[in-house]
Formats: sequence, C-alpha cells, structure tokens
Amino acid sequence: MWTIFVDGIAALLNQLAAWLDGSYGLAVIALAMTVRLTLLPMTLHAAEQGWLRQRKLAALNPLLERLREHHAKDPAAHAAAMQSLYREHGIASGLGSGLLTALVQAPMSAGICAAIRQGVTSTGSFLWIPKLARPDLWLALLVAAVSMVVMLFNPMLPEQVRTLLHWLPVVISFLMVWHVAAGLGLYWLGSGSVTVAQNLLLRQRVRRLPV
Repeated sequence: MWTIFVDGIAALLNQLAAWLDGSYGLAVIALAMTVRLTLLPMTLHAAEQGWLRQRKLAALNPLLERLREHHAKDPAAHAAAMQSLYREHGIASGLGSGLLTALVQAPMSAGICAAIRQGVTSTGSFLWIPKLARPDLWLALLVAAVSMVVMLFNPMLPEQVRTLLHWLPVVISFLMVWHVAAGLGLYWLGSGSVTVAQNLLLRQRVRRLPV
C-alpha cells in the first residue's frame, strides 16, 4: 500500500513537471504548497485553538501555583486538581485538532519525501541548483531564513524566549537541508512559505479576539 502511495506521488510530480516546462523544482514546490494550502483551514484553526489555550493557561498561572504549593507532597492529588481546574475553565488537553492535522500531514509529507528520494527529481536542475539530487548551500541558507521568519511571525511564541528559541529551528533546518537532496530542500521551502502565511493570518485573527 505504501509503495503504491509513493508511486502515485512520483507520477504526480512527473505530471506537474511536464505541465511546468519540465521543471521538477517547480513541481516539488507546487505540490508542497498545494498540500499545505489545502490543509490551511485545519492547521490555522488548530493554531488559533492553541493560542487561546495558551492565553487561558497564562491567566490561570496564579491558581496553578497555589495548587502546586498545596499539593506539593501529593502528585496524584495535584494532577487531579489541575484537571478539575482545566475543566472548570474550559481548557482542553490541546491534542485534538493539533494531533489531527499532524496525522493528516505526516503521511503526505513522508510520501513526497520518499518519492523524491526514489530519484524522481534526480536528473533535474532548478535556478542556480545544478542537480536536485545533491545538497545546495544557498538553498539551505534560504530554508533557514524562512524558518527564522516563521518564528518571528509566530504569535504563540512568548516575547521573553524569542531570542533563545529563534535560533534552534533555524540551525536545525539549515543542517538538515545542507545534508539532503536539494529536491527535499525545495519541498521544505514550499511548505515553510505557507507556514509564514499561516502565522501572518493567525496574527491578524488573534488581534481581533477579546483579550
């Protein structure tokens, strides 16, 4: 079943490349962005729910601290009291919509990556990249820059930890793309570009929500 799925994605990439004047680079970016844009309503809703949950938890910090002190010697009672407080204020576990979007995205992302690794794009070139089967330093830097923008526009990231947390995803994305085929890097670039748009939309939506 998995092989059929990957072969189907490979055939789709071949068809997209044929429509895009033989450009496998554009085909990978187009497929990545199409998948993310199709899922955007779901992922944006999940992100908004996560932001709301974060705000509610921040407002409950004083009560949570009291519970922690009151049940310092009884972890089970502390956990039960926290769950009761969450239910009282309508705070969900945070796994629902976020887990669903991850389960939807993961197979498609893995399938696209597998199709690229099979060599679908191995003979192609794109812009300054001579071979999509090889890593490219400039592409790695570009993906890292997009990762930085994603972090900058993420309204869920507290201001006090932005400087510390900015760099870890950026460094990780750079190292990963620098050591994999450029075709995979283009996939992450297309997907990350939609994530930037999602965070911009999320910032606009949360500004209209009551504080």
